[in-house]
Amino acid sequence: MGTAMIGSTPQSIFRCPATYSIRRAMKRALIPALFLSLMLPCAQAAVFKDETLQRLYEQGKLDDLEREAKQRIGSDAMAALALAQAVGNDKAALDAAIGLAERCVQQHPQAAPCHFALGSAMGLKAQVGGTFAGLRLVGRIKDSLAKAVELDPQMFEARSALQMVYLVVPGVAGGSVDKAKALESSIRETQPEVAKLLRARVAAQDDRWEEAERELNSVRLGEQRSFHNEVVNAWSGLARQWMKEKNPGKARAVLERLSQQLPLLAAPVYSLARIAGQEGRHEEAIKLYERSRALSGASSLPIDYRMAVAYMDLGDKDKARALLERFVQDKRSNPSNLQDARKRLKELG
Repeated sequence: MGTAMIGSTPQSIFRCPATYSIRRAMKRALIPALFLSLMLPCAQAAVFKDETLQRLYEQGKLDDLEREAKQRIGSDAMAALALAQAVGNDKAALDAAIGLAERCVQQHPQAAPCHFALGSAMGLKAQVGGTFAGLRLVGRIKDSLAKAVELDPQMFEARSALQMVYLVVPGVAGGSVDKAKALESSIRETQPEVAKLLRARVAAQDDRWEEAERELNSVRLGEQRSFHNEVVNAWSGLARQWMKEKNPGKARAVLERLSQQLPLLAAPVYSLARIAGQEGRHEEAIKLYERSRALSGASSLPIDYRMAVAYMDLGDKDKARALLERFVQDKRSNPSNLQDARKRLKELG
């Protein structure tokens, strides 16, 4: 999702990073919290017919996806290239990605990946631009995602992102809990595991945490790594709630279980690192961050930034400075963390 963490959202078409603290997101950063989640790979059915593009997209290997897409032609290649080039730390590249996605839609109006890529790229632009810029783009984003769902009802990425739009934005801007519920009810028979996940989101919006937990516990993970990312994102939202309730043991237990069930995935280990850091166990957190770096989906997580924060807490300014400098120079760095990273660099001198 597009991806999982405690108290933060990853960049990468997100990453998913669709979390369960929807009300909190609305209070703190209505549009940014939503549109980072649009950039998280979280498929149930394949986005691309091209197996190589699909595999790289699911694994979050966006540099490799960009390289492979450039060697191909057609709607899949154009959509994949737009998704790969949509980066929050490079305005020119992001605008170019949106232009490419628009051409993809014009040339292949019946290709769901083109509409999904356009909605996703505009979603990242909305996140980078802030709340008011995001609100201006909501209509186009919603229309693009809805068209993708219409053309390919099995494409979970588009359905998931569209549900987040309906849940998070105000009603006057196109939000609708009823429409969010309809996106779930229409796939109960055809995609039951996805439906459980979408039901859990609706429950969590109303702070019905126990119901959300029951739904997630009933989800069968299957084999698709990108769907795993989305499930971990959901559990991470619950883990954050448990941390807020002063119940870190429950949060750790769930994430440790996920890290065992999904040993190739970076997100559960990263979230465990976040918990360790919040509890002041910074050396343990750093080890977990390093471990997560080698796993699938690591490129969408702000690992350098979080490690730098841990080193600052330990008093190691040199290591913190080096990591922050690398983070702010990375074109794929999470925009939501860039401002604080730059501030910390100034503090370090």
